[in-house]
Amino acid sequence: MRTIDRPKRAQSAPLTALALVLAYAAGATDAFAFLLLGGVFTANMTGNLVLAGLTERPGYHSMITGVVVAIIVFCAALYGAFRVARSGSSRIRLVAVLLVAVFAQVTVLATWLFAPGHASPMALVGLIALSSVAMAAQTAVARRVEVESGVTTTYVTGTLTSIMRDWADHTPQAWVTRVGVVIALVAGALSGSLLIGVSDWLGALLPVIASTIGAVILGSLRRSRQPNS
Repeated sequence: MRTIDRPKRAQSAPLTALALVLAYAAGATDAFAFLLLGGVFTANMTGNLVLAGLTERPGYHSMITGVVVAIIVFCAALYGAFRVARSGSSRIRLVAVLLVAVFAQVTVLATWLFAPGHASPMALVGLIALSSVAMAAQTAVARRVEVESGVTTTYVTGTLTSIMRDWADHTPQAWVTRVGVVIALVAGALSGSLLIGVSDWLGALLPVIASTIGAVILGSLRRSRQPNS
């Protein structure tokens, strides 16, 4: 089964790398948020919606605030990111949006280094909001640039559904990218969790590194490979 023609495959190679890096960053970010920011997600909003309904979960009342903040901030930031990086936007706009994600991740890291493990409830909410901004920004960029595969770097359930649907229908698809994104997300979460076991701040550092690499990849694309929708 032919997924995409050769010119498109060559053209999408750096964008596939970008999707994999951003998926890895999302997994690492969610690991840090869930393990250290009150048991919430800042990339996986579907998971947060489920958490909002688990009223019998221990610590539900303290957790629900973070869940609500994450969902609201993610949606608002996602809207803003899509407005800035509109369909057909220049590479500069896309890079600018991704740099916002990097800046937000750096702020989370700096705050955690200043008061590791001793952040007040309000400070934790602020970190959740910043992390959600970062994930919204990178999600918007991923959606704009990965037109061929149609994947997101945070909504893996949809990616898995697309893989199985297209395989069942014998529909051409960029399945390598799709499967790679799923693997990268899990790898990011695993790496983040293992690093947190060594030191909390390493768990906060990992998303910064991954997001920065993503910005470098996007910024280095030649004009002929400029992503658009």
